[in-house]
Amino acid sequence: MSTTTLTHRRDQMVGILTPLFSRMVGQASFSLPGDINNQSRVLVVDSGDLTELLFFAPILNHLKRRYPGMRVTVLVREGNGELIRTLEPINEMISYEPEHLSLLSSTYFALLRRIKTRGFDIVFLLGHEFSLARSLVVLVSKARLRIGFQQTFTYPFVNCEIRASRKVEYEAPRALSYLSVLGQSPGDSIPAWKLPEADVRWATQMIHFRSPNKDTMLIAVDPGMGKGNHRLVEAAFAHVVNEVARRHGAKILILSNNLDAKGMARFRSQVKGSVIDVEPRNVKEALALLSRASLVLAGNTDYFHFAVSMRLPTIGFFTRFDAANWFPKSTPWVQIIQGVRGQQVSVDEVCSKIDTMLHLAQQR
Repeated sequence: MSTTTLTHRRDQMVGILTPLFSRMVGQASFSLPGDINNQSRVLVVDSGDLTELLFFAPILNHLKRRYPGMRVTVLVREGNGELIRTLEPINEMISYEPEHLSLLSSTYFALLRRIKTRGFDIVFLLGHEFSLARSLVVLVSKARLRIGFQQTFTYPFVNCEIRASRKVEYEAPRALSYLSVLGQSPGDSIPAWKLPEADVRWATQMIHFRSPNKDTMLIAVDPGMGKGNHRLVEAAFAHVVNEVARRHGAKILILSNNLDAKGMARFRSQVKGSVIDVEPRNVKEALALLSRASLVLAGNTDYFHFAVSMRLPTIGFFTRFDAANWFPKSTPWVQIIQGVRGQQVSVDEVCSKIDTMLHLAQQR
C-alpha cells in the first residue's frame, strides 16, 4: 500500500473521529499572557526531529528566565534524550522509542494515561507535520492552552494555532512564533542553546589525544540523511571531503545521528584522509566533538544546523529536495551549495567558499 493511500485513510479516520475528540476536551477558554505564569506546568511534545529541539531551546530558556517557578516536562524520542539533559530549564524528561507511538501499542496507551493524570496547564506541540499519535498526547493532557503550528488537522488537538507566514523564513527564527502567540517579545536578548562547559572540555581532550598538533585543521563531516529525506551521492561527497582535507592538510571527523553502522562504514572506506578514530556514544558527545571542528561539511542534516548555531564555518551540500525554509539567512559563516541532478560538485568552488569563510572567521 502506498504512502499516499495510507495518508488518505488516516485523514478520513481523523475526520470521522474529530467530533468525538472535541468532546474529550470540551471548550475550556484561555487568556494570554495570563494563563502562563510561575505556577504553570508545561509539557513539550517533540516531533522526533533533533533540529526542532535546538530551535525550541531558546523558547524554553526565555520562559524559564521570566517564570522561574514554571515546571517543564519534555516528551522526547529516546535517541535525543541526551540533548534534553543539556537544557537547564527542563525539570523532567519522558522518553519513548519511535515504535511506542503507535495506536496499537500497549506502551502508547500507558503513556496516554500517564500524561492524563499529570495536570499540565500548557502544552507545546513541536513540528509542522500532522501526527495523530502525538496530537492525541496533547489532547488527553486536557491542558487549557495547547499551542502548535497550523497543520492538516489543528483543532481540537491544538487550540492556540500558529499560522505560518507566507514569507519563506529559516526554521530557527520561525520557531520564535511560539513566543509571539504568548504575547512575549524577547527582542535580541533571547538565550540560545549551548553545550555545557564540561562536555566541551571532554571533546577538546579527545581531539587533542588524537591530533596533538593544535594547528592541524579538523573537518567534521556528516554524510547522513537530510531534511528532504535524501542523501548526497556518497562517492561524490567522499571525493570532495578527500580533496578538501588534502589541500588543507586536515584531519577528518565523521559524525551522523541517522546513518546506520553499515552506512557509516561504507562512507568511511571511501575517505582516504586521516580520520579521527573517536566514536561518540550519544548525541551529546557527538555535538561536543562537532563544536571542536574548524570546518563542517554536511548535507541538510541535524548536525549541519547545530554547526550553524555554533557559528562554525560550514558548507551545506543541499539537494533539490531541500526546501528553502532550511536555508540559514544572514550567516556569513555558512555557504550553501545546492546540487543539480547529474552535475558534479566543483571542488574548486567548494575550496573557494571555504577560503572566504575562514578568512571571515579570522576577522571576527
